[in-house]
Amino acid sequence: FKHCCEWFWRQELYSIWEADVQRGEKNLARKLYEYLYREGIEFSIEPSSASGEADLVSSQRSDEPLVADAKIFNPEKSKSKSYLISGFRQIYQYTCDYNEPLGYLAIFNTSDKQLRFAVSTSAEPIPRIVVNNKTIFFLVIDIFPHETSASKRPQPEIIEISEQEIVGAATAHVSA
Repeated sequence: FKHCCEWFWRQELYSIWEADVQRGEKNLARKLYEYLYREGIEFSIEPSSASGEADLVSSQRSDEPLVADAKIFNPEKSKSKSYLISGFRQIYQYTCDYNEPLGYLAIFNTSDKQLRFAVSTSAEPIPRIVVNNKTIFFLVIDIFPHETSASKRPQPEIIEISEQEIVGAATAHVSA
């Protein structure tokens, strides 16, 4: 999905977000749902749980249900570091609600800034954090329409989110 978004659908997805910034996150999440549906994954959109509504939970009949939430990253639109940390806390809680070991936070980057997760698994293809036996993956999808090639772009500003910030938010929520 990440590859398709960044290589083939970037302009379309950015236009979807830009056309309705208020509903942009939901509209981009729908593209994720469409992709998963085409791949044969059965799921429910925004099913209720004890903690709220996850964006997506695959059919409970499967051996490994998919628990996922989509978020926008755009600091100029109040969707920055604290928003993503809150998103982590949500998906973590949904994995607890559904008693699932894995959760996915799909992050659509609609800004020219680069997002970096300073986590112990940052060398892995998809960064992840394990908290209380729950593994949450961070799938960052860059859909910002860069106007110049990579060789001609200035060094982007990097927004870093540390493992301590993320785990601190999750454990504060757990102990509350």
